[in-house]
Amino acid sequence: MEFSEYSHMLGHHMQQIRRSRNLTQEEVAALIGMDRVSIGYIEQGRRVPKLSTLFSLAQVYDVEMQEFFSLPSGPQGTSHRDGQGR
Repeated sequence: MEFSEYSHMLGHHMQQIRRSRNLTQEEVAALIGMDRVSIGYIEQGRRVPKLSTLFSLAQVYDVEMQEFFSLPSGPQGTSHRDGQGR
């Protein structure tokens, strides 16, 4: 899998977490001192967030940072990273 695909998956997962908290991109941006467009780019996988941004988002969403990286497995329980079953 290419880096851009991981970036897209990370962004999509972050969007799901934000929506599950009933927050808008505007609200999140205001809470962490970013603009809404940057939040959108992160969620679209067009921008990779800095570690400090991930930390701030984790605080706003009340999750551990590792939650952002708990991406779903591929078909039939295979890992996206190596294609091997768990």
